[in-house]
Amino acid sequence: MDRKILRKTVRTLIFEVLREDEAEKSAKPKAKAPEPAKEEKPKQAKKASPGDIRIASGALGRGRFKKFVGEAGARASKEPKKLMKDLGIKGASGGDDISQILSILNTAIHKNDIMNQAYVGANSSREKLANGETVKGVGIYLAGVDARNGLKFLSHTLSGAKNAGFLKLKGGVELGRGTDAAIFIYSV
Repeated sequence: MDRKILRKTVRTLIFEVLREDEAEKSAKPKAKAPEPAKEEKPKQAKKASPGDIRIASGALGRGRFKKFVGEAGARASKEPKKLMKDLGIKGASGGDDISQILSILNTAIHKNDIMNQAYVGANSSREKLANGETVKGVGIYLAGVDARNGLKFLSHTLSGAKNAGFLKLKGGVELGRGTDAAIFIYSV
């Protein structure tokens, strides 16, 4: 049999099977056995619980992070004190969560060359949240890093500071995209 004829025959048969499937689906459904219950994923809490550092839902998008971001995440959990030393962080000053975060991030940005290339700076600012509430927080301005990777890197930096004992949070903290600053961090 010729190859062209054989391919045409196979395609025709495939299309016939597909049409039959469509016809069966559009016909009235017959009584089916009950489907097994699907496991539900546990839903994330609306707010970060005390001591948590969380990224706002929808702030990251999809895809892989840059290599340095993944490395920072590993160091934040495995060797947080070395990470803090490399970033030039010796502790946090200030009483409330936002003051501590501002102190840690400004120290890292101004004492570490890599952080200085990635971020312009951090300052105290206010943002209006989606629910209409205005909150005090930390605005971070970007230089050589995109918002997505910068957001995740800051999350790792703060987690490392917390794991090293430099950041003592009284409440939860959420990182997200800002309107004035590219990244906004606030207490929840």
